[in-house]
Amino acid sequence: MPKKAKVKIEAEATEDKSLETAATEAKPARGAKTAAVKAALKAHKNKSPKEIAELLTASGIPTTAGQVSNIKSLLARKRKAKAEPAAEETTGPVVPKDAVSVALLVKAKKLVRELGGVKEAKAALNALAQLLD
Repeated sequence: MPKKAKVKIEAEATEDKSLETAATEAKPARGAKTAAVKAALKAHKNKSPKEIAELLTASGIPTTAGQVSNIKSLLARKRKAKAEPAAEETTGPVVPKDAVSVALLVKAKKLVRELGGVKEAKAALNALAQLLD
């Protein structure tokens, strides 16, 4: 009689292993729940996270309202991060094309000093302009 009990225990252990294997095989692919939540958020923009979680749970994807809220806030954060650099590029002072910077004036002053005066510097620049054209 003890042999029958031993066989019965081994059969139960084998069934437990097959149940564990089936449970791991039934797991959805990594990121499947997030993709489903993103799709549901896109399709139902006016619904609350609780309502979206109920929709997904009914369709076979176990989800909580907290998970939906987290994914929703991550999407909003990404959208905000994308929008900010564009705003930074357009901001800044508008400088006319003929404006002269202080650094450029300092360089011009050095050139005038090296050439011996403003008239000589103008003559040198006019000669250079003729060579370049």
